[in-house]
Amino acid sequence: MSNRTFKRSVLSSTIAVALSAGVAQNVIAEEKSSADAEMEVIQVKGIRASTVKAINTKRFALSQVDGIASEDIGKLPDVTISDSLQRITGVQVERAAGESGPVQIRGMAQVDTTLNGEVFLSATTIDSSGADFGDLPSQLFSGVDVYKTSQTKRTASGITGSVDLKTRRPFDMSEGWTTNVAADVTQGSISDEADPNINGLVSYNAEKWGVLFSAVTQEATLATDYNGYFDTSENGGIGAANNNFTWGQNPQGNDVRHVVPQGFAAFNKQEKRERQGFQFAFQADLSEGFELVFEAFYTDQERFNERQGLSHNNRWYTFNDYAYPTDTGWTGDTFTDIQGNEWGAVNDFLLKPWRLQTFTQVNNNYETSTNLNLELNFNNGGPLSGQVRVTRARADASMRHGYGEGDVLSIDRGTLVTGPGQFTPAEFCGAGDTIVGDQGGCYAQFSPGGIEDDSFLLRYDASGDSPVFSGFDQLVNGGQGLMSVADYMGSLDSYHIGAFSSEGNTDDVGEINTFSTNWNYQFDDMPFITSVDFGVRFMERKVDHDQFTYTSEFGGGCDIAQWKAVDQYNTLETCKDNPAAGEYLTEDVGDLTAGTWVPYTIMQPARLDTFTTVSQMSNFGSVKGVPTMWAIDPSNFRDPRQFHLDTFGNVQRIENAGASYDVNLQEFSYFAQANFEWEMIRGNFGMKVIETDIYVKQNLVGPNLPHSGLGPDIGDVVTERSYTDYLPSLNVTADITEDVILRGAYSKNMQALDLASWGGGKTVGKAIDGSCDCLRVVNGTLTGNPALNPWRSENFSLSAEWYNGDASMMFLAFYKIDIESFTKSDTVWIDEPDDDGISRGPWPFDTQVQGKGGNVQGVEVGMKAAFSDYMDIAILNNFGVDVNYTFSDSSQDGKRVSGGEMPFVGNSEHTYNFVLWYEQEEFSTRLAWNSRSPRLMTVGSSAVGGQALFQDDYTQLDFSATYHATDYLDIYLHGSNITEEVQQTYLEFSSQKAFRNEYESRWTLGVRATF
Repeated sequence: MSNRTFKRSVLSSTIAVALSAGVAQNVIAEEKSSADAEMEVIQVKGIRASTVKAINTKRFALSQVDGIASEDIGKLPDVTISDSLQRITGVQVERAAGESGPVQIRGMAQVDTTLNGEVFLSATTIDSSGADFGDLPSQLFSGVDVYKTSQTKRTASGITGSVDLKTRRPFDMSEGWTTNVAADVTQGSISDEADPNINGLVSYNAEKWGVLFSAVTQEATLATDYNGYFDTSENGGIGAANNNFTWGQNPQGNDVRHVVPQGFAAFNKQEKRERQGFQFAFQADLSEGFELVFEAFYTDQERFNERQGLSHNNRWYTFNDYAYPTDTGWTGDTFTDIQGNEWGAVNDFLLKPWRLQTFTQVNNNYETSTNLNLELNFNNGGPLSGQVRVTRARADASMRHGYGEGDVLSIDRGTLVTGPGQFTPAEFCGAGDTIVGDQGGCYAQFSPGGIEDDSFLLRYDASGDSPVFSGFDQLVNGGQGLMSVADYMGSLDSYHIGAFSSEGNTDDVGEINTFSTNWNYQFDDMPFITSVDFGVRFMERKVDHDQFTYTSEFGGGCDIAQWKAVDQYNTLETCKDNPAAGEYLTEDVGDLTAGTWVPYTIMQPARLDTFTTVSQMSNFGSVKGVPTMWAIDPSNFRDPRQFHLDTFGNVQRIENAGASYDVNLQEFSYFAQANFEWEMIRGNFGMKVIETDIYVKQNLVGPNLPHSGLGPDIGDVVTERSYTDYLPSLNVTADITEDVILRGAYSKNMQALDLASWGGGKTVGKAIDGSCDCLRVVNGTLTGNPALNPWRSENFSLSAEWYNGDASMMFLAFYKIDIESFTKSDTVWIDEPDDDGISRGPWPFDTQVQGKGGNVQGVEVGMKAAFSDYMDIAILNNFGVDVNYTFSDSSQDGKRVSGGEMPFVGNSEHTYNFVLWYEQEEFSTRLAWNSRSPRLMTVGSSAVGGQALFQDDYTQLDFSATYHATDYLDIYLHGSNITEEVQQTYLEFSSQKAFRNEYESRWTLGVRATF
């Protein structure tokens, strides 16, 4: 028996519509009972059939659910899962490299993700219970369900919702053999690369048993043009931005504070990705009501994330005398910080030439994940049915970082940073260098062809539609004579190597093991309660995160360095009198007298192309005024360890203790849920109890090693703690008529933090300061705090649904979420000592702290409409629309410096979707438009006056078309971001633009065959 009433009339009309429209390739009606309902499984093809299936998912659910169904085997409606999810009301997506990735539901990113109902591991989100859907091949999935309200019996809830990814099983397919294969090629408008994709499925259903195997292999080159504040992180940020009063009174005479970025940049970003994914499923009817299912899901991915372009920065020497407003640079936006200081916003800067360089950065990512599932299901038609399930998952992720700089400005003479050069061994001294060391050493020319000028000013103006760099036409002196800055940048002879490094490398291993058993008992004659669900579950989740740097030894082993740079020299304390590390002067040089022992520079004089191949660059998107330049080819850093070994003769792996940790999270949960039905009312209520134990091992960090940001491991700190959550839930559904449904829901939800939020340690940011000739603390980060509590919320939701056609419906929903416990970004002040041992702080450290008193509330409204459900007009019968809007208002305990409530990170107040589709027997097409209002990216630190970083409005238009050449063969075309939209960000005020990502359009042409 079932515990809900199934409307056969609706199902019959659904099948009839699918068949009469000519969109059903295979229709399988097979009764499958579950604790929820008896549902016929229908495999159909086409946009309308996919819409019908998604509508029925929502209609017959016992909670508030939205679904996405594939239009064919291997074909979700969009290229990525996130692209499809963004069409659902209440769902917002973030983009990286132009592709959709992490999602928010009803304004919050605290979203649980499951695979066929149980938690799983994705290699790019090892420490999280969520998933980056851009890293999962969409071709392996049959659909996605988004749960916006909780049921006690469900494994996942999240804070505002959860996502369940669904794969195919053999019994879902036709009896006998089913084969599907597709091949396509994708090209981007910036990368101009042709990327192949092949995917396929083979299934055999022998009625009593079956096997299924699906696979995909993909290549992708995702290109983006970036310009604005210098930051080379995954999707950009404000980097090490500070203000014009950092390290003392502003020398320009300004009384008003303003943000000073560490630099300004224009560069190309590319992510080259190679990915394989496999899914295997075995299913067997063991008779007597027993069914055995085994599944394996595997992904293997390599991502090469490259950055290459221009960086004009302060060389870590000064903030208060680096970038300052032009006469028209102030935007007019002002505020007063909590210390009473007046601030103003700036979007047009003059830049002093502390450093003018090109840079190249490569993050080489290697990621694999394996998820195994074994379940024994029981249903013999009697009152008791249930399941015993075991899952095991493991993911490995490694990242290797390579970085190199090419400086145009001379460090020998004439510029703001002059030596004369740095002291070098005799082998690097030229004919024009004066020998001043007792072993033939000299202050060599590092920049024989570079610019020798300290007075020219460049300009960065972001006040218009596109940013403009200017000042490169100024004439300057240097090693190649009097010529423009642009001419110097265009000559390879101008460049010398500034630095090499390989830092922030990571090795991550994650595991999840679960055991669960869930049961349902149905009552025949109880007047109100139709059945009860009950069960227990154990989950162990652990992660081992190691971060490290590749260092090299110098001075015959007396010194090590992370930053192999021209402005780093051997350490006196460990290297003095070592003939491999320095020499005694034979004559006075500046303030140094004869007889002084002087250490050698770490990085010796070298042209940019000495150790690497180089390339010329000139195109950085819409940014104007940037001249042609030379930069290191990213291919040189495909194996950073080998590069440093070849270049410096030795390499060591040194752990970064402050960023390495182990966390083990164990949850034991048990639940009971009663399902009820009385006249037109049905639903469920229940209680889940989750007992959580956490083990966190962090490292005690010693003083930083020289020439690095590395703090050695000097011991362990272990924290163990436990907490228990009682999570009630209630879902009530009222079938007002056969086609009108009202739903109400209440629940308490809990979601564990990302494990890094508990385990991460302390990292310290430092910069060169001439007053002490040392590295001074600038700021820092405390990434982990074992005392933090998980996210907790109390959720209310009410919705109305009108099913007014076989492929049509309208809905309206209201929701309110009180966030009882959450984490938020904040700043704490720590008196961290500088490299010379003197404490000059305290200094601001960004960290996560406990927040209370947040809330999210909003409205969702939308409709799906197949025009033929309402009219019989030949020209319109094949059209349909999917239109929705979400209003999501959020606030947390904090105020914006410009006034008003501080929203939660990631939430946009307004989200719009409009999809227009057309389908007939031979041809179908779809145009999909998505738009979201500004969203908070990060809360600002005190270094920038607390100003928060926002992404501005973002809109994207996608297109797809399919030609049904035969009953078995389709030819398809898909266009993503066809209008080449820009992700513009701003700091607190929309006129104070921070950076922008210019995303490419991507077009895919392919064929698909199903037999």
